[in-house]
Amino acid sequence: MLVSQYARRATATVGALRIGTASFTGATLVLLGHTWGGRTSAQTWGMLAACIVMAAVFAFGEVLAGGRSARQEERNLRSRLLSTHFYNSLRPHADTPSPAQQVALMTDNTERMTEYRQVYLGATVAALTIPFLTLTYVAVVDPVLGFGIMAACPVVPLVVLGFLRLFRKRSATSRKERGRLTVQYLDALRNLIPIRLLGAGARTEARLRAQGETNRRAIMRLLAGNQVVIIVLDGAFSLLLICWSVYLISTRLAAGAITPGDGMTAGLLLTLMLEPLNQVAGFFYIGMGGRASQRAIAQALASQPSPAPISGPISPTDAAISIQHASHDYGRGPVLRDLSLEVPRGTKLAILGPSGAGKSTLLGLLRGTVPIQSGTIVLAGQSMADLLPEAGCQLSASVAQTTWLFAGSVADNLRLANPSASDDDLWEALRRAHVANEVARMPKGLASDVGERGQLISGGQAQRLSLARALLSGRRILLLDEPTSQVDMASEAAIVAALRELDSEWTVIVVTHRRSLLAAVDTAYELTDGTLAPLRLGAPT
Repeated sequence: MLVSQYARRATATVGALRIGTASFTGATLVLLGHTWGGRTSAQTWGMLAACIVMAAVFAFGEVLAGGRSARQEERNLRSRLLSTHFYNSLRPHADTPSPAQQVALMTDNTERMTEYRQVYLGATVAALTIPFLTLTYVAVVDPVLGFGIMAACPVVPLVVLGFLRLFRKRSATSRKERGRLTVQYLDALRNLIPIRLLGAGARTEARLRAQGETNRRAIMRLLAGNQVVIIVLDGAFSLLLICWSVYLISTRLAAGAITPGDGMTAGLLLTLMLEPLNQVAGFFYIGMGGRASQRAIAQALASQPSPAPISGPISPTDAAISIQHASHDYGRGPVLRDLSLEVPRGTKLAILGPSGAGKSTLLGLLRGTVPIQSGTIVLAGQSMADLLPEAGCQLSASVAQTTWLFAGSVADNLRLANPSASDDDLWEALRRAHVANEVARMPKGLASDVGERGQLISGGQAQRLSLARALLSGRRILLLDEPTSQVDMASEAAIVAALRELDSEWTVIVVTHRRSLLAAVDTAYELTDGTLAPLRLGAPT
């Protein structure tokens, strides 16, 4: 369900508060009309003051409730979008949004949708009912006057509906151009270095300027349509409604059907009958933009992950990792062919093989980042086919070939795996990864900045920090993808020593091209043409 129950209740609350504001405002106008008619007393003035205060309270409550619920729903939607994006990034297909499109969904589109649903929609629905509630009171005083004015009220929603059909394409175009501009800007920022190195800066700037102008024109066409609607409704309908109502009031006064006080009251209540027009000004920008954003978010969430069906009973195994008859094909021929492997707990295993042999695919299956097509994979007693990607990834800790470090301190990067870890825990993980002495020599120790993507430290230090982070995660299955391919010999020796020193609590699988890593493992396999074959340690590869 796109809109949560909390959001639906909040929308209803905003509508109820708007009606409450109008009710006390109407009571104020009725009392003022009676005062003008000569029926005054101390009690009347007291009631008038109380109604003014209550109208202000309800109006403030509407603003507060709408704003708070919009921010809460933004957080909920962004969390769902991020979860879905993570799921789709592991199982990409043609409709998967790009990272730049995902940013647009989680910022501009989310804000527009929540502003429309939480702040605007409830107030608008309430505004459409207020004239009829107001005229019900007038009809009690004089049925001819009440129902006569009420006959003109349906014109507003009919006119709005007509303009909605007319300007729907403009709204969709504006949203698309705004999304294209966001995508192009983010792509330019992300690829700033190659753009400058290739001398494409001027061309990129011209392209962004042209897209910005296209986006501006789309917005101005939408706003121009919005102004046309305001002019038509305010200039035509408002004037006609007021003239028609004044005519009815004057004729009923002349006929003696109502008192001058009732006539003044009906005239004052015309301000409430124009309540829907206050919402029309925002309909073609907030309303249509919000509806378009809602459709875009609904499409993005259409692939929201759901638990896979249980694939059947799992064969009992004491192994930390069990692969049974796994095959995988990307559509270009089989990468893995009926592969089976049992990895007992505490085993350190290496998998060697040429590029394209399927090593990364096998590691992706174990991580949960590549979907299982056939066969069974069990990690720590749990079938990967029965888990969502997030849960599958939490069964193991990974060290990638390219180190994932974020701008911040050493401690910040380590605590990404374990936010509650103490400084002693961090130093222990660094010691296990054979990088504690180097961190201790840094100017600020654990508080030392590693720079964006770890640019302020060496590649070997960054890779060992990544290993320390994996060790700190508390997961006892380690998956390492070419952990020494981009480090110097000294760092490679330190990583080999760190792996050798891990005790039997740890199960390790290393994918590598380097024979030097075989010194850290108990057993090795060679992956060739999608099949595994035992490799005798010490034998040439």
